[in-house]
Amino acid sequence: MPAIEVYVLTIEQAIIKAGNGHSFQIRALIFIGLQYIVAGVLNIAVTEVFFYRSQFKCLDENDVPYQCSEQQFCTQLPDNPKLLNIVQFGDVVKSFDLYCGKSLYIFVLITAYFIGGAMGSIYYGEMMEKRQGRYYVMIETLLMMGISCCVSLFSPTAFLLSAALFASNFFQRGFLNSSMILFFEISSLNLQKLGPPVLLACFGVGELLGPYLMQLLHLGWREAMPILIGGPAIALSILIKFMKESPRMLIVKRKFEDARWVINYICAVNGRKMPENWVLEDEAKIIELKEKMKELINTDQQIQEQPKSYNYSSIFRYNSLRVRMFCLIYLYAVIVLSQYVTSSEIQRFSKMTKTQTFIFLGSIETVGFLGSAYAALNYERKQVIKYILILGGFFNFLIAALPLLMLNANSKEFIGLYDRLVYTLVMMILVMCRLTLSFGYAFIIVYSLEVFPTSLRHYGFSGLVFISEFLFIFEDTYVNICHSIGLNSCLGVVGLLIIGQWTMAKLRETYDQPLKENAEEMQDELLNNIYNIA
Repeated sequence: MPAIEVYVLTIEQAIIKAGNGHSFQIRALIFIGLQYIVAGVLNIAVTEVFFYRSQFKCLDENDVPYQCSEQQFCTQLPDNPKLLNIVQFGDVVKSFDLYCGKSLYIFVLITAYFIGGAMGSIYYGEMMEKRQGRYYVMIETLLMMGISCCVSLFSPTAFLLSAALFASNFFQRGFLNSSMILFFEISSLNLQKLGPPVLLACFGVGELLGPYLMQLLHLGWREAMPILIGGPAIALSILIKFMKESPRMLIVKRKFEDARWVINYICAVNGRKMPENWVLEDEAKIIELKEKMKELINTDQQIQEQPKSYNYSSIFRYNSLRVRMFCLIYLYAVIVLSQYVTSSEIQRFSKMTKTQTFIFLGSIETVGFLGSAYAALNYERKQVIKYILILGGFFNFLIAALPLLMLNANSKEFIGLYDRLVYTLVMMILVMCRLTLSFGYAFIIVYSLEVFPTSLRHYGFSGLVFISEFLFIFEDTYVNICHSIGLNSCLGVVGLLIIGQWTMAKLRETYDQPLKENAEEMQDELLNNIYNIA
């Protein structure tokens, strides 16, 4: 009888053989990317467009508008209703009259949106463990997000709208996290590094398109939520069902047969061919271990393995992950705060209109995300992060210092050539700083996906996103406090970026390294699991 060859493959080898970068992965990237565009539209709509308020203006005796305080505006409004046509308000602000004593409602509505994202990130990080995968979480959250956005148009009060915004971002964040992790785990080599920056670039494109589409189609918030966001999300939740569960996660949960089926499916879609007889390396190890156990205890009964279960505390249980998690939380938080501060400074210095400023910021962000893809393919992670922190600190210092050199810093129109030159230089540095930080944001996401093992990737990544969503609530407060004490908000960021250099020593290099399935302390997890006799 001829010998039968059995190929033993690692999960990395199996995914490469199944066709990395071929039609299955490209199709997945396109459909997930489309939803990231929709998510970008929702984000810019809630954070900027729906709740926008220009400077308040009043009318003098000759009905000529001039800039005034909100209190003066509210005093004149009963006698001059046409003031509402002079001052620019976002559609939600106009719908619910969120001015003249109701300004706090805007903070409540936007805060509800961000809290929803933070809670969704934490909740669905846990759900990815309980459901032993990412696929069903991705489908469920995408469908529920679409339904939440469609239902929001029936909100009769600002209070009920805040609940709808909470729900929409709660489910949206679950989708964004699970889909990015799933795509990362069904890919390998170059596409694995390119995926996160490309998806973030799609998010940036959505932020670019959102204001333009609403203006072009004359959509208020009640029309935009179902037409631009809810409807597409529901449609994509059906179209995206061709994707399959992460084979890496299935291996961690010891579902080897399911993992092999997924890899064979990907292989068939890509038009590739797997070896006729093949098993996964972990599967072969467990089979061998069980056979040895049978010999040792002298039994013919089946031996069943009980895979480990994890929770958020598991990240802090292992020293290698605990230290890295704290370092990444710090770096991620500083980059997110720096991005917001730079955007605020651009809006303060810019002489562009509201729509032009949104498009300008979105363009810089998208270019930065795409630029990080090149760095992810070619450079060591720790070295790039180090340069990001140095450049970010340097640019923020210049942004804080250069306006002091202006002779007419408070003037709307700079009189002298000198002031114009300084203004141009400040704007150029602001753009370079925003580009650097957007680049750094996407690059750190790639690194965080690489540094966390498959068994805990959903917890680590969801924890980082929770921090960023939570920070969004307090970013404006930080800027206002800095301005109230006469401190440029960029100056405080400089120190935070410099301190980030000390985290480099605690992070491990992941460039050109295979993904780890378990924490470093658990490399012998096969031996540490519990085995029962059936």
